[in-house]
Amino acid sequence: MKNNLLFINQSQEIIQEFLEAMRGEDLEIDTADNGRKAVTLLRTKKYKVVVTGMDLTPFDGAKLIAHLNQYFPKIVCIVYTRRLELAHLKLLVNERSVFRIFQKPADLKGEVRQALMDAFEYFDLQDAQQQEKLELERKFRVGRLELAELARTALGKKGKAELAVFLQTILKAYAGNITISLSTKEKQMLFWYETEFLTRLLENEFCDLKSLEVLKEKLEGMCTTTEWNHLVVVVGRIEQSL
Repeated sequence: MKNNLLFINQSQEIIQEFLEAMRGEDLEIDTADNGRKAVTLLRTKKYKVVVTGMDLTPFDGAKLIAHLNQYFPKIVCIVYTRRLELAHLKLLVNERSVFRIFQKPADLKGEVRQALMDAFEYFDLQDAQQQEKLELERKFRVGRLELAELARTALGKKGKAELAVFLQTILKAYAGNITISLSTKEKQMLFWYETEFLTRLLENEFCDLKSLEVLKEKLEGMCTTTEWNHLVVVVGRIEQSL
């Protein structure tokens, strides 16, 4: 998705100043001079960033930002306005998800442009994390189906049936961890731990708390203190489930 934004301001003069300042940048820019037009554009096109003024009709910038928060929470919002009242500032800081706030006159080619670059980077980061989370959830759904098949084929075989139950316990622990923020390296080590454990189980090795402790110590040896503090939460869930 190309870096694009919607610039909203009731003043055509300010709109033209902004477009002129962004001339030559590799950006896709749409504009709106009132709140109704802005909402229409938001419903018909996906944007990474919205830059809005506060004095808008038929509803003001605060209401537009509230609309963004409710219906388009992924869009990064920047305020650029001619007039910013104290009441507006308190509202934006305390209640609204606003990335940056600028009052005219501001350095459009300098600090505002840099804020836009930061906002695009922030959007891409959030989007990548969301996609990563969806991929993890997909893998867990596939894992549950595989476990169901393993349990079905293990009927009458006590050892394998116990493995199936234990595998289900592990995947539940990992599925619960999706909401925990882990770095890429930490997730790689977590998958290593999962793979090692599942491999041992599927090879019919006897797995008890002692063998789990050995694997846990090996994982800890691969981590920094900070990484281990994050991963030990997941490992603890598995142990508590045994």
